Amino acid sequence: MPLSNHQAKQKPAYGWDASGVMVGFLVAGSVILVAALLVLRVQPFALATPVAVALILIGMVPTILGLAMLQYGLVGKLRTRDALIGLIDWRGDEAVLDVGTGAGTLLIAAAKRLDRGGRATGIDIWSAKDLSNNSSAATLRNSAIEGVADRVDVQTGDATALTFADASFDIVVSLLCLHNIEPKPDQVRACAEIARVLKPGGRVVIGDYVPTHDYAAALRSAGLRIERSRSAFAIAGALMWILVADKPLAQDAP
Repeated sequence: MPLSNHQAKQKPAYGWDASGVMVGFLVAGSVILVAALLVLRVQPFALATPVAVALILIGMVPTILGLAMLQYGLVGKLRTRDALIGLIDWRGDEAVLDVGTGAGTLLIAAAKRLDRGGRATGIDIWSAKDLSNNSSAATLRNSAIEGVADRVDVQTGDATALTFADASFDIVVSLLCLHNIEPKPDQVRACAEIARVLKPGGRVVIGDYVPTHDYAAALRSAGLRIERSRSAFAIAGALMWILVADKPLAQDAP
């Protein structure tokens, strides 16, 4: 679908993940470091220097975490997106599900690979604390700007109770979503639902900032074959693990 002149001048906005946490880290770290420098300069009490050094070490922790999250939002998210999409052998006619689509980072990247009638569906509960400006309207706006609105569906949906029929999708992707599901047993339910809606021969690709080994165990219990579950810090420039799992064809199933 051709872009309008107005859309051609716009850029997609994929939001900031856990923006409140990121700002909190940066503010807390800055306050502690400033206090440390003041103590070091004024020397208001005995042992001021070792106390200041300790404060500097303490303040560096939230500062580094906040800067890592900032870097991820600016650069690392797009690198991670490209890495996840690159783990799929695309034909162009796939049915794709993006679980926790947010502003459409993975959804739109997948839709760009669908040049033979494929379709990408994104679901989310649209939690503002998980992603800034998190809404279906923002996702649809981004898909229009990126020129893939005709290949994208966006729905409100719960990952633990997907409304789709069994074996509906060739590909399921998810980025920074499953860790937000509470209580933890519901993460297992979400993995079981992902396995249920995946077609035999299909692939799941998940990125999350927590280790993905529990997801891998849940998907394995649901009959999937785990191809990868390991850290990807070098790609994201922040905490990131990537999981890849395939659903065996009937003749390959154990």
